[in-house]
Amino acid sequence: MRSSKALVAAIVLVVVVMFGSFVMSEQQQERPTDGFIILHTNDTHCYYGDDGSLGFSTVKELKEKYVAEGKTVFLVDAGDFLQGNSYGTLTEGAASVQVMNEVGYDLGIPGNHEFDFTFPVMMERIGELDYPIICANLAYESTGKSVFPEYKIIEKDGWKIGFFGILTPDTPSTTNHGNMGDSVVTDIMDATERMVKLLKSKHVDYIVALGHVGLKATSTVTSDEICAEIPGIDIFIDAHSHTEMDHGKVSDGSIELLPSDTVIASTGSYNKNVGVITVSLEGEIVADLYRGEAISDPTIDETVEEIHEQIDEILSGVVATSEIYLNGERQYVRTQETNLADLVADSMRAYSGTQVAVVNGGGVRTSLEAGDITLKNVYDVMPFQNDLVTMTVTGQTLYDLMEFSYSYYGLTFGGFIQVSGMTVTVDPSKEVNSRVQSIYVGEEPVQKDATYTLTTLDFIATGGDDNKTLIDYERQVVGDQAVAFVAYLDDLENITADKIQMGRLIEV
Repeated sequence: MRSSKALVAAIVLVVVVMFGSFVMSEQQQERPTDGFIILHTNDTHCYYGDDGSLGFSTVKELKEKYVAEGKTVFLVDAGDFLQGNSYGTLTEGAASVQVMNEVGYDLGIPGNHEFDFTFPVMMERIGELDYPIICANLAYESTGKSVFPEYKIIEKDGWKIGFFGILTPDTPSTTNHGNMGDSVVTDIMDATERMVKLLKSKHVDYIVALGHVGLKATSTVTSDEICAEIPGIDIFIDAHSHTEMDHGKVSDGSIELLPSDTVIASTGSYNKNVGVITVSLEGEIVADLYRGEAISDPTIDETVEEIHEQIDEILSGVVATSEIYLNGERQYVRTQETNLADLVADSMRAYSGTQVAVVNGGGVRTSLEAGDITLKNVYDVMPFQNDLVTMTVTGQTLYDLMEFSYSYYGLTFGGFIQVSGMTVTVDPSKEVNSRVQSIYVGEEPVQKDATYTLTTLDFIATGGDDNKTLIDYERQVVGDQAVAFVAYLDDLENITADKIQMGRLIEV
């Protein structure tokens, strides 16, 4: 009897050992034999290709190249893809959806400019995507439920990667008032901590944050602050500030990142580069950029060509010519007076007939070369479909507006105020809220207790860029910004330097 039991026990032991070896063998077979690659884009803003960018053909072809080489590839986008130029504006983002569906993305997140066509339109467009959108800190205010899935675990070739999405808390102040609908941006730190803890419990191999957060000094929080405060994020794919990063550092050296164990990556903007993050089997993470030549993909090239032809035909009409370069570059319109910003502000004042006009530098999106100015150029400069509003304000309010603008002096700030009908003298060396030395309307100094008629954008009037100076004033909508600009250009016919009076913002 004992020998029989011993025999059974021996057989059981052998079976257990054999089964255990079999399971171990199976697990070993499921483990990856090579590293993986994450290709990423951000802030593409409707630059599809055939426009000076690498375009989505390059993104798709890079993915297919790596896959053909036997690499494990994940392709993700970090937001701001629906809006940005005339192609996005006139299709309300549908053109972006059409192109990006052909690329083969695995995952994406929303950016602040996804809300520019209003929340319902954003949700409609995202519903048309062939890949999921995730975000852990965007919820319905009425129910508290998350608008999108908060995270996604993707398993490929034995790798188990946990992705989660987060959105800048500055979103409500960087889109038009009311565009958020019933959605609210919840605490980004709480969401990040929660996601890291959850994904660790899921035993993922790597935790990857897709963050439309950025490195702007003017932001409520930056990506490097998140990574420094919350350990456990292996890779942070960043967006929003249009920062170009290479090997975990800002390419031009303008920003020193806070120390952390997280590799932060960002491509810049407008599809100028494609992010290539390589993770080795041993765990080495290298964040690089593809900066080479554009690569053609026949399917996407054909789609982009059709989109461009359709929109360009509608917008090909010439409204004026310019003998000079009109500067709308981001680093200038958000820090100082430029001739294009002056021209935009002048068009607003001329259209409404008020004494002064103000526009935020972030509302001027690109430059115009000398030559013909078409309707397409107009919508590229101002793609946001803003309304012009008028109001009567006090002289003190004009001072408050300019003090707010210059409180960010030295920073590239979308809320930097460009003016028409005013001459403003500032001393940036003074303390914040004491920098504006004088304001003239026409030839007369502004009296703080007097009133003045003003034109601005509905975006500014309702607290955009966190500028709440005008929110309590009654306002009247008088027209569309692009219509006003076209009318003004048509009246000018030919733009020369002497038709734009510079010297409105004077630093002493």
